[in-house]
Amino acid sequence: MLAEPDVLQTAGARIFFNYWDSLPKKDFVPDRSDFSPGRIAALMPAVTILEVVSEDLILQRLTGTAICRALGFDPTGGNALEMMQPNVRPDYLNLIRKQISTPCGRWNLIRSRRDNLIDRVEVLTLPMRHAPTGHWMILSYFGTIESISYDPGPYEILAYENTSWVDIGAGVPR
Repeated sequence: MLAEPDVLQTAGARIFFNYWDSLPKKDFVPDRSDFSPGRIAALMPAVTILEVVSEDLILQRLTGTAICRALGFDPTGGNALEMMQPNVRPDYLNLIRKQISTPCGRWNLIRSRRDNLIDRVEVLTLPMRHAPTGHWMILSYFGTIESISYDPGPYEILAYENTSWVDIGAGVPR
């Protein structure tokens, strides 16, 4: 078992990490077939699963109900890149590239808009493999830390404020 990362700020993120850490792994990473949503049912409204198909296509494979409610729609099946500001996409793709080139976890503090509020949200992302396709998958938990302002508009990820890598045994990107 890995040590719980010091950066985690919400109880949900700690439970999420410990569940992921309990899964069987090959080369530091579990397979999607071993992930059971029912084992973390209380967290699933704030969980997403993305499948990294290519630099241009990151499929939204699962979207928790709380995230769908914040978005105002269910993006499952769509390209996750289309939900980001164009100026945020290159940074996001760079984070994904780093995370899968050296399999590791990633903790981000982001600013996002939902329900006309700007929130600070911790996002814990952990890698999985999808054996049938050979693709990487990114399992994420979104935990709201605080609302910081009012700003009418649709859901958007506005900025990444902080990023920390989580060593899962293979090291972290440089």
